[in-house]
Amino acid sequence: MMHATRAVLANNDTGPDFAQVASASDEVSRLVMRALTCVNRDEAIAIDLMKKASILLRPHMEIGSRGRNTSGGLAPWQVKRLKQYIDEQLAGSISLNDLAQLVKLSTSYFSAAFKVSFGTSPHNYIVSRRVDHAKNRMANSNASLSEIALDCGLADQAHLSRIFRRATGTTPSAWRRYSALPDKVATF
Repeated sequence: MMHATRAVLANNDTGPDFAQVASASDEVSRLVMRALTCVNRDEAIAIDLMKKASILLRPHMEIGSRGRNTSGGLAPWQVKRLKQYIDEQLAGSISLNDLAQLVKLSTSYFSAAFKVSFGTSPHNYIVSRRVDHAKNRMANSNASLSEIALDCGLADQAHLSRIFRRATGTTPSAWRRYSALPDKVATF
């Protein structure tokens, strides 16, 4: 596995650094070996260990397929068009049907292909873009939260607060106060 990883990384300058992949690979190997040794004694523990190994591998699964369409996903032109459309339409309503028509797919196939390409559902992606837009507006303007909510395509300030808190773990007003501090230690 290490030789294949080196070959992939040598051909891909934008991938994770080799030390990260090697460390994850070593840990995955240890977890798999432990799972194999205890599979006959306690299958539940073996399954748990394999799940942990799978989680460690997840960020590195697509190292070799960057720039190529993954099976069942969207074409690069579709991804680009969707990102642009969603960012342009954040202030308004964005329907699943409109997104599917934009890339010339049926709604049901579009939903599955979107999730393969973006790693999340269309709804969750749009919500995360709205939260990012709200953060940008809060950091770069003195606009009220209700104005920012409307600018992000949300019904009102309460709606903004609900989705913002769900996404970041804090309220918009607390995030705004914290981001305004001159010597903040970490960001949300």
